[in-house]
Amino acid sequence: MARAWRRSNRALLIPAKAGIQGFEPLALPPRDAAKFLSIGKRTLSNLIRAKKIVARKSGVRTLVDVALLKSFYESLKLKTDHAPLVFDERAHVRPKAKRTTRH
Repeated sequence: MARAWRRSNRALLIPAKAGIQGFEPLALPPRDAAKFLSIGKRTLSNLIRAKKIVARKSGVRTLVDVALLKSFYESLKLKTDHAPLVFDERAHVRPKAKRTTRH
């Protein structure tokens, strides 16, 4: 029986109809792993460097285990305070002080 394959964002091939409910890949390349967690690739690299997420090498490819990504996500703290989320401003950046001109 021929399988129809679809191509994801990168070179990772996933069967279009796998016959198994909830089929998912075992590992993702770093760019897709970052998208999976909704973080940037640099943040993912920093997490790997800090050994909070484990990456593996397969030749020249780097792969991140999906199960480890899920367990990392589950280990994150829940947001329990009811402070409003700020979306339109950079809330964590202090405004620059006004420059005084010297004459």
